[in-house]
Amino acid sequence: MKELKKLIEFKLFEKLNEKDLNFVFNNISYQIQKFHKNDTIFFREERLNGLYIIIDGVLSAEMLKDNGEIQKIENLLRGDIIASAFIFGKENNLPVDLIALSSGEILHIDRENLLKIFNLNENILINFLNEISDKTQFLSNKVWKSFNNKTIKEKMLNYIFENTKNNKVVFKHSIKELSELFGVSRPSLSRVIGEFVEEEILIRDGKNKFILNKEKI
Repeated sequence: MKELKKLIEFKLFEKLNEKDLNFVFNNISYQIQKFHKNDTIFFREERLNGLYIIIDGVLSAEMLKDNGEIQKIENLLRGDIIASAFIFGKENNLPVDLIALSSGEILHIDRENLLKIFNLNENILINFLNEISDKTQFLSNKVWKSFNNKTIKEKMLNYIFENTKNNKVVFKHSIKELSELFGVSRPSLSRVIGEFVEEEILIRDGKNKFILNKEKI
């Protein structure tokens, strides 16, 4: 495999030498797929079958909004794994479109052979798990910062939507618990809820129960 020396530089194959990689790849099946600039590598909702890692080139992860605008998510570069968290689990459909910004190559290893790799070399398994953990922690921090920058009204509306079914809202937390969850004072949160009731966004329907009037939002 002529790309072997390139793979040694990638995080997935850290702590492996050329001899280790030769042993692994001589005992599995894999594919090298070439792509060209402007190619659509994957469409949103397309099923991911195994591991795809970029050997060369740059891919753009994009989402098409309802209004027709394209939302750029991130660029995937040499050595990046495509949607590592979607390789296993029940839902394997990609959440984004992947468009090639340059020509390049992708290494594809299906799930069966990927599991075989993990058995052949524990370091690759550890590197893979670390990669998923790092991405999860990064996204969690990103979501937290985004949530933390929201106003009390925005946080409360998010909570209401999450706890609404058939326009019926049930608060699963007390005002004290919600204020601690949102990182705000109880009086400020109570004032916002009071405003929602006054504006008829929320209509009381019992203790900690409301009817949501979406037309008033």
